[in-house]
Amino acid sequence: MMKVEVELSPDTGAVLLELAKAEGLSLDEFAARTLESVAGVNNSPAKTPPEERVRAFDEFLAGFESNVALPQEAFEREHWYPDRW
Repeated sequence: MMKVEVELSPDTGAVLLELAKAEGLSLDEFAARTLESVAGVNNSPAKTPPEERVRAFDEFLAGFESNVALPQEAFEREHWYPDRW
């Protein structure tokens, strides 16, 4: 494993710390993940812990409305392929 020390401006450090906190990571974890992503390393879902995949999926779903009700017609085959009926 390689250790890297980087000098950042206070503003940049604060922004990175907020981004890390928003993702539930320490600054070290966030920096390592970001650098691995840039390097094209560790992008395999098999290498991502299940908890991280669940968190990422929940974060993805949070961007959608949760109270949208579909009409009954949405579940009828005739409405899935209207050009075939």
